[in-house]
Amino acid sequence: MSEQFWWYVVRASGMVAAVLIVLTLIWGLLLSTKLIERRGLPAWLTDLHRGLGGLSCIFVGIHLAALWADSYEYFGPAELFVPFASAWKTGPVAWGVAALWMLVVVEGTSLVMRRMPRKVWRGFHYLSYPVGLLVGVHAVTAGTDAANPVFVGVTVVLGAVLVFLVIYRVLSRNGVDGGRARSRIPASAREAVGR
Repeated sequence: MSEQFWWYVVRASGMVAAVLIVLTLIWGLLLSTKLIERRGLPAWLTDLHRGLGGLSCIFVGIHLAALWADSYEYFGPAELFVPFASAWKTGPVAWGVAALWMLVVVEGTSLVMRRMPRKVWRGFHYLSYPVGLLVGVHAVTAGTDAANPVFVGVTVVLGAVLVFLVIYRVLSRNGVDGGRARSRIPASAREAVGR
């Protein structure tokens, strides 16, 4: 086995985990903004969001295990799970550790969401946005592929789609989207003004 094997696993699993996390956010936003109508969709398409989140966690786990196994830099339990404990790229690694703990909260509460009040679950689920941001910062600052044109291209495209969807969601929640704003007006008031 090549002595760089674990380094390749670290890089690959980190990139796959980052892409899966962003795809999970994008799919969740597509469903929550109603850009993809849920009615009439096969059930597996609505479960895709949950599946992407689970795959994200698996690849984050592989990323952490490969960091621990790699001999280039020491990553023990403290360096893997405590922000600012790593001597190697302290700040960028800390962003990844913070994202990890928020991801644990998001995924953990999602597994028990039916036993929680919807508002409480939704409050925890909003941590998905900082997870996406911190994963991006971690990938660009701690990763060794930040100058790779493919990495840059994928990052820019996924980031642009994510930003667009977040802005769309914020605007549609504030009544800018005509369909959703109209639905907040009582039917009797819509009829009175001829809508």
